[in-house]
Parts: sequence; C-alpha cells; structure tokens
Amino acid sequence: MLSTKNKNISTGDKTLIAELVESIRSYVLQYGTSKDSEMLNQAISDIRKHHEHQKRKSGQPFIIHPLRVAVLICRAGLDAPTVVAALLHDIIEDTKITHKDIHKRYGIWYADIVTGLTKIKTTENTKIGVEDDIDATYQRMLKAMVQDVRALFIKLFDRLDNMRDMESMPRHKQRRISLETLNVYVPIAERLGLIQISEEHTELCFKLLYPKRYQKTLTAIDDLKKARISTIQTMKAVLIQTLENNNLTTNKIEPLFVHPASQVKENSPIDHVLEGFRVTVKNSLDCFQALGILHTNFSVIPLKIRDYISNPLWNGYEGLQTELRIEGEQTCIEIVSVEMQEKNQFGIMAHWQGSPTELADYYRTYLSQLDQMAGEKDVRMLEVLSYVQSDQIQVYTPGGDMLVFPKGATVLDFAYGIHSDLGNHCLGALVNPSSVGATKKRVTRERQLFTGEALKIVTDPGIHPVESWFEQVKTAKSRTQIRRALEQQKVVSARNSGRAMLESKLRDNGIDLEVEKWLKVSTVKGALKTEHLSANKFLQEIGLQKRPLQKFLRKYKLLEFENVGRLQEMIGSEFWWKIFGNDKNTYFIEDVQDPLIRTAICCYPIPGDKITGFIHDDREIEIHQADCLKIHSKNKRFKHKKTVVDVDWKISKEVTRSYVIHLQVLDGKGILFQITKIIKDAGVAIINSETSATKNREANIRIKLEAISWPVFHKIIEKLRTLKFVKKIWE
Repeated sequence: MLSTKNKNISTGDKTLIAELVESIRSYVLQYGTSKDSEMLNQAISDIRKHHEHQKRKSGQPFIIHPLRVAVLICRAGLDAPTVVAALLHDIIEDTKITHKDIHKRYGIWYADIVTGLTKIKTTENTKIGVEDDIDATYQRMLKAMVQDVRALFIKLFDRLDNMRDMESMPRHKQRRISLETLNVYVPIAERLGLIQISEEHTELCFKLLYPKRYQKTLTAIDDLKKARISTIQTMKAVLIQTLENNNLTTNKIEPLFVHPASQVKENSPIDHVLEGFRVTVKNSLDCFQALGILHTNFSVIPLKIRDYISNPLWNGYEGLQTELRIEGEQTCIEIVSVEMQEKNQFGIMAHWQGSPTELADYYRTYLSQLDQMAGEKDVRMLEVLSYVQSDQIQVYTPGGDMLVFPKGATVLDFAYGIHSDLGNHCLGALVNPSSVGATKKRVTRERQLFTGEALKIVTDPGIHPVESWFEQVKTAKSRTQIRRALEQQKVVSARNSGRAMLESKLRDNGIDLEVEKWLKVSTVKGALKTEHLSANKFLQEIGLQKRPLQKFLRKYKLLEFENVGRLQEMIGSEFWWKIFGNDKNTYFIEDVQDPLIRTAICCYPIPGDKITGFIHDDREIEIHQADCLKIHSKNKRFKHKKTVVDVDWKISKEVTRSYVIHLQVLDGKGILFQITKIIKDAGVAIINSETSATKNREANIRIKLEAISWPVFHKIIEKLRTLKFVKKIWE
C-alpha cells in the first residue's frame, strides 16, 4: 500500500495522527503497565522516524495505517503489548529495520510477532517463485498465530484497515487482495466466531469485486424491506405479545435481515429479505423458557430445533434455534441471552479479561489444527484454505471431551487427534460405547465421523501405518503423523537389515560378539567417528547398502583382511566370493508392504518381475523393473545419481490375498471383454470392477480380484501387459 516518498503532511492528517496517538496512549495508560507505556512511546517514535516520508496510495501518510490498526486493537479490548506490536507490524516489511533490531529494542516476543506478520518477497530468495513466496508467507504467519493468537487479531485488523482504504489501489490489486481476503481472512474470522469482523470484510470484498451487483443488492434489500416492513412489524408484535402474556421479560426482539455480505457468491435475484427474528433475554434459563412458550403457542417445523447452549459450536456460538409458523409464514427464531449475543458477534473479545492464556484456551481447538499445518513443511496454502472453509463436526471421547474435525474426517483422524500411538495402531472404533443398553457398534478406521457421536478407539499392536492410510484421513495432523510413522518404520527396517548383515559378517569371520558390543569396541568407535557416523546411522546405511560393509571393514582393518588377502591370491576369485561374499548383498523382499521398499511409478514392478533397486532419499529402496526405460537408454544419467542395490523377491507362494488391478487404457469397443477374459481364463473370480472415462479418449479401469497367490497374479498381469490398448497397469 506504499506510494512515493513525501515530506509534507497536511494539517488534517497531522490532526488525525495526533488524535489516534492520544487515543492509543490513553488506552495503554489505563490498561497497561508503566513498562507498556515506555514501549508504546518507543514504538511511536520508531514508526514516526522510519515511516516518516512514506505515503499510501490514498495519499495519506503511511504512519496512519499502523496507528489505525492499533486503535482497532484497543477497541477490541486486547492487551497493551498487542497494541505496541500492532504499531510495529509493518516496520520490517517496509523499512530497513530487521528482526534483530526489533529483538534488541523490544525483546524476542515483539520480534517474532512482527516477523511472523511480514511478507516473504522473492528478493529474499531468488530461487523461489511468487507462488512459493505466498505459501512461505502463510507458513510464517501460521507459526506466529499458533505461537500467540494475538498475532492473528493484528493480521485481521491490518487487513480490515487495508480493505477500507482499498479504493485508491489499482483495479488488478483490488481484485487480487479482495479475493485473498474472501478466501482466507473471512473464513478465519468466521471460525473464530468474529461475525461482525467477518461480515465487514465480506461486504468490502463484495463492493470491490462486483461494484455494480453490490449496488443492485443494496437497492433490492432496501426495496424488499419497504415492501415487507408492515408484515414484519406485525410478526414482531405477535412475538412480543406472546412472551409478555406468559410473563417473560425480553431485552429485545429484532428482525434479522439479509446482509449484503451473504450475497457475494450469489448471482441470482434476492427473493426474501427477512432471515428470521432474534429474541434476546436475560440468561440461559430464560432462553429455554422462551423456547417452551413459543413452541406451545405456534406451529413448530419438525427437526429444526438446535440447542447450542448445552452443546456450543466449537467457534463459541451459543443459543437456541428453531423454526415456527407466525402469521402463516415459516420463520427462523434465534433465542440468546445478552452475554451470548455479545460473544456470538465479537467472540472472546466480548468479555475476556486480558489474559493471553485465556485467548489461547478459548481458541485451542482451532489453533491446534493450525499448529499441525504450521509445522508441516509440505502443507500448501490450498490445504489451509480447505481447512478454514470446511464445515466442522463435533465428536466426543468416552470421557466426554469434545474434538472438532473438518467434514469428511474419519475414525483414523479421530484416533490421531487424541494421540499418535492410537492412530498408528488403529483398527477401528466402538461408537457410543458407554450408552446404557445400546449395542456397541464397531466401525472401521476409514469410516467417516458424524456430529454428536462418541467413539472409543480399538487398537492392535500388530497394525502399523501403510501408504494407503493417506487416503483414509482428512486432516493435516493425521497426514503428518502417518508420514512420520512411515519414515520411522523405514529407518528401523534399514537398521534391522544392517544389523543382520553385520551380525552375519562377524559370525562368518569367527567373531563371537553381539553387534551392539562390537560397535563399542574402541577401534570400531574410532572408525565411526572418522566417518562422522553414529552406530544407528552406520547400521542404517549398511541396510540400505549405501555403505558397502566389506569395503568399510577392510578400510579400517576391523577384520584380519591382510591374511585373507593373501589367501585370495592363492585360491582364486570364484572360491573367494563364495566363501566371503561380495561387497554387495541381495536385499530380499518378503512383503510388498515392506516399509523399506518404494515401488517406482514409471514401471510398476510386481512380485515375479525381474527387478533392480536404487537408494531413494537415503531412507528406502526404490525398485524398478529390470528393463525399465527410465534406468536405461532414455535416462543415462539416472544410474549415476542413484546407488544400485541388488534386490529380489522372496514372497511365499502359499500366501494368498485379494489384489486390485488398475489400468489406464485407450478407450474402444471390446476392451473390458478382453481384459476380463484373461482373468477368467486364469480361473480367477472378479469381485467388482469400475470404469471411468478421461480426456483424450482414454479410460481408467479398476478391477478387484478374489484372494490368489502372487504367481497367479503375475501371470495375469503379464498377459494384460501385452494388450496394445493398455498404457499403464499397476496394483
């Protein structure tokens, strides 16, 4: 929002700046400490100095913006340190001041908050593009919000002041910033129960994005109000009279009209102006009394009653909702107390006492979800947007604790939401396990959750995460936990494999010593130190065959290789390799779900194929078909970048399981018949199949087979691969 430098400030702007400064100082003096007042004076001095010659596109001095944001923070009732941080929120982004400078002058908390609210620009790293800048900026912002929720309020009010001043910006920036506000900041405000802030943001976006439709909407709402006002007043009078006749005193009964913000995504004519009525009473007991009176005096619409007093929505909303027929018209009724209404409009800001801990506790559910996103490097902004805009469902533990998940979340998400160990060994769950006399319903881990149900997770210590679990979860937290578990499994598997190889080598050389004890021998420890290896890392690299064991042992003379070397010259190489083994060892795959194995997506090898292995990311072995084009003539550099590993299948032919075949084919007549004929000729039954058309006259086919052994499955795949119309085939 910066423009060209300017040394002149108008009298009007000087007056405005003085008024804003005085308002902020009065607030901090009343609600802060003497230390806060010192920090405030320092911050005002700093922004005067560093923003002195900067102007906004509107022509106003730039300093007015941080002052207005700080005033909004004051009006929200937030604490004095947040007011000071609001003043400084743009100083790193728009001046030469750095995180280090803020840390030195104000302290680490201020430095981290201000840095968290600062955009990341391509000048910081020319190797990343604008999209990556945006994602990196949001990652930084999310971390700041999670560490201290007050950063979120500064950002919301910063954006609100910018939106109020947006008309002076170029049209393309108006649209970009408005769309970002609508897709990011509005949902965040809604999720935090800040309805008034959310509605103002939305209306400003509507006005900037669709100015003609916005004006048309205002006119339509005004015309409908004029046409309906008599009927609405009659309905309101009937409600007042009914409650008064039953000796219930109300604070207010007001009609709820369609808000212009609700029409931003609706490009159709407004067909109604009355959303319903809000009945405001003294306390929660009066809420239920009012509900009883209305239900005994009016016709009630079935299945439309919602009790958000006993079970508040997770964003803090409280109240009763119902639908009645008043004067023959179906009407929504919201019943709230005075305190509930304040909280529903302004969130915790309606009544909080200034404790940052209270803020964090109030929004802990939301922040715990963002915390997982903030800590996950691979999470893109798309996932954050998906989360903040998704509908939420509330479920309970057997002890009655409420957990909130995005719509579509599963039992596995619930398990990971409680503890990573529960998720890692989740078999399923019992639904409503403590209900008296109810049958305990057991469900699978991929089954979706429903609002209001309680679940008890059923675990099995023999169950561990596999790649397919990613398809069974909805939340970023679950994906993070699954990814961590899989990485750990790969590490453990590699270490175990390395330990077995080392143990065999020691035994073959007549060393009767456990691996752990051998690793503690001084000469071995010295060799590991020279190579900058821990014992675990050494075993892992051996298991992955990244570090040839024989070569390592010979290099550091950890076995009697001198004598062995003379023996080799005497008896020849063929006998030597049979007795002592090569530098390479074959890794036998005993299970296709082996966490150490990664199946290449270029050639999709299956048990029975001739295969070649390569070290992938130092943590797993990527297997290809031996004749895969990627590792031969079409990509000669591939082998030079990868460490080759000897691999082979060692899966029992007696074990049977159900297989699923996926095929990408060129669409045409008789294709499905040819495919199913090959399967039936092999004597295998098809459990079910699905076909879906794609672009470029192609189709995807999914076929689930009965339980068979891998040699039978391999025979089927080999024949399917010969079909000319098959482009890709995998399990």
